[in-house]
Amino acid sequence: MVQVIERKGLDIVRRDWSLLAKELGDYCLTQILSGGSCEDVVESIHNSLMKVQEEMRNGQVPLEKYVTTKTLTKPPEAYPDAKNQPHVLVAQRLKQQGYSSGCSVGDTIPYINCYEQGGSSGSAGGIAQRARHPEELKGEQGTWLLIDIDYYLSQQIHPVVSRLCASIQGTSPERLADCSGLDSSKFHHKSCEAFNDDSSSLLLSAANDEERYRGCEPLVLSCPSCSGTFDCPPVSKSICCLLGSGMTTSVSTEESDFNFWRKLCCPKCSEDIKISPAMIANQVKRQAEMFVLMYYKGLLTCDDETCKHTTRSISIRLVGDSERGTVCPNYPRCNGRLLRKYTEADLYKQLSYFCHVFDTVSCIEKMEAKSRITIEKEVIKIRPMIDPAASTAQKIRDHCAFGWVRLEDLVVSV
Repeated sequence: MVQVIERKGLDIVRRDWSLLAKELGDYCLTQILSGGSCEDVVESIHNSLMKVQEEMRNGQVPLEKYVTTKTLTKPPEAYPDAKNQPHVLVAQRLKQQGYSSGCSVGDTIPYINCYEQGGSSGSAGGIAQRARHPEELKGEQGTWLLIDIDYYLSQQIHPVVSRLCASIQGTSPERLADCSGLDSSKFHHKSCEAFNDDSSSLLLSAANDEERYRGCEPLVLSCPSCSGTFDCPPVSKSICCLLGSGMTTSVSTEESDFNFWRKLCCPKCSEDIKISPAMIANQVKRQAEMFVLMYYKGLLTCDDETCKHTTRSISIRLVGDSERGTVCPNYPRCNGRLLRKYTEADLYKQLSYFCHVFDTVSCIEKMEAKSRITIEKEVIKIRPMIDPAASTAQKIRDHCAFGWVRLEDLVVSV
């Protein structure tokens, strides 16, 4: 039986990537689908990156593998933004040198990113100004032009490999950059585990609350007397720590947190100054609406670690098989994709955490049978103080459509 890998929606099928990046992406994809252990796959990918970057810096990679191609959709002189289009500037230069073929509408223009000897990678203007036709490097100009190795490692190879390895444990963008001979600090991102988090699936699959709500912002309460702020402790953690029950938790809570839900007072103030349940509910509503507003700002950020361009404007440019609105405005200097900075899954996870803070039902369910009676007695005492805030958080979360499944979207009516 012959197995064939069908590649769709991946960077390696786009024309604006060099053959070198595509070949390395193909190798990584083959390793990932090989069925080998995670450790073996990661090691082979790291080794291949170290080998390729060494060959590139030693001049052992054929010139043809650095070539990127793009088709002219109109005459070179008709492009209003020619200075930002590498293939257009190359075509214009060919015409100025007297070439009549290979630089007309419908022709595919090959180019390589270079810089002049004595300069440095990324110098002498943008990428478009530094693009050269392969024949220019083979001719006399090639004696004073150098291939921009760092560009190909950071803007071609690293994005392709890091996206393919995004869901693999044991590696990270920083580690891949290090194997590529790049400054890993420029690719500082979330840790591999946080980078791979899917907020929607984590809510269902996490083993405990600490893992389930990792990355959520705490509920911050403000004291009406001293105007100080403090993190509101989850009801379950406070009660369980207070009673010394068997609920597993790796987070130690101070005694002031234990007693907060009994006394409803600021840790810095005297017990005579109370924070009313209505005030807590209002602060929950205000903070929840702040996260809803953050979502509706619609900020998009480039997923390329060296770019991180952030905008609210949706680009209508289409490049290769990319989806509409995902091309980075810095293209072709950057081949990254625009992604939602704060997604609907992030919002739903945050609102779910606010509900968790006031959740007394699961608090009881997670207890051992012998401890439940004691817990229920404690919950009955504080429930009137919790209910206003709990209902407020629940109501806002239930308005979030992310948590609902519409059956009419799943069923085809005949």
